[in-house]
Amino acid sequence: MTDDAPANGTPEQPADGPPPPPPPPGSSAPETVIRPPASAIVTDPDDTDATATDDRGSAQPPPPPVGAGVPGPIEPGDPTRAARAGTTAGLVALGAGLLGAAVLIAAFRSRSGDDGLDWSNYGVGLGATAVLFVIAILGALAARRTGGRAREEVVTWPGVAGILATGLMIAVGIDRGDSWVAYLVGGVMVALAVIGYLAARRAAFVVVAILGLALVYGVAFDDVVADSLGDDHPQVITAVLVALFVVVVTLVGWALPSRAVSGVVVGAFGLVGILATLASFAVMRFLGGILDGFFGGMSSGFDAASDDGATFGWVSVSPGFREDDVWWVVVLGGILAVLWALAATVSGHSGFSVLAIAMPALGVPLASVALAAEHPTWWAAITATAGGVLLLGGVALARLRGRRVGPTG
Repeated sequence: MTDDAPANGTPEQPADGPPPPPPPPGSSAPETVIRPPASAIVTDPDDTDATATDDRGSAQPPPPPVGAGVPGPIEPGDPTRAARAGTTAGLVALGAGLLGAAVLIAAFRSRSGDDGLDWSNYGVGLGATAVLFVIAILGALAARRTGGRAREEVVTWPGVAGILATGLMIAVGIDRGDSWVAYLVGGVMVALAVIGYLAARRAAFVVVAILGLALVYGVAFDDVVADSLGDDHPQVITAVLVALFVVVVTLVGWALPSRAVSGVVVGAFGLVGILATLASFAVMRFLGGILDGFFGGMSSGFDAASDDGATFGWVSVSPGFREDDVWWVVVLGGILAVLWALAATVSGHSGFSVLAIAMPALGVPLASVALAAEHPTWWAAITATAGGVLLLGGVALARLRGRRVGPTG
């Protein structure tokens, strides 16, 4: 150790002495330059001869090379996907609606006269259909990454309207009631809907495909099965067909990302079908009661003995169906309600919950009318008790789930 380097302190400040005075104003203090370590120096990207290094350390892997398929950081000039369609959605919807109106007018006027097909109106319908498809195809050809929601709108609604217009124009152009026409229309709708779904991944195409399948399904049943079943139980057969179609489409559509939409749409179809069947029973019962009272009032004037000594008693009018048929339809509706409740549990979609509520809420009253229940109070009491038990069970499960999860926040 030398005198020039004291043991304590710095060369500028002795250990035992007072601190040095601050530098006078205006004077420039010496700047301390902090140099980064050599491992943190990054070379100029324009200098292709230099080797780039980073401060990751030897234990971390190097960054992925360009073009390896790994997404890198978004640069200011890179295209981005738009999350909202904006004004495009409104313009596309109105445009598709107006072109759809042109197709409907042309389809109605093309066969309004007795001179066959009016090619002027039919040509307008074909042109409007072609415009819908051209717009949808142009939207499909746009890049999926840059188009975003606006691209999906351009593909979806003109495509859906074009598919429906195609089916209508085929039916008007052929104008025959043969089964093969229905098969052709339904098959074309399903095929085009599949192509549209692959292009845009929108549930609207699934709905169109369901409509095409329903058309083919109904005609195929009428051609293949209807004659062998007879006409003894038409309502039960209708309910079985509706329930089977709903179950199959729901299960098949569950493999798609749009499972909730397809399930709810076909479920609405099933709900309307089952309720319409029960309503037909109720209407037949109501009309049977009116006719029964009418003929009963007439028969009261013939209670006296006739010439041959016979008397005319009460004239009974059958409602036109068996009560067992009503119960079969009720059972099928109950199966669908349970299926929708399970779907609501798994998917969490409120549409399934609405279907599960509507089926018993509307179906049970119609069944009680169709069966001419002698004690409707019992019907109300039983349904109220069953509903209360299920609600209490739901509340208990909700409380148990809350205890398992524990308080949040």
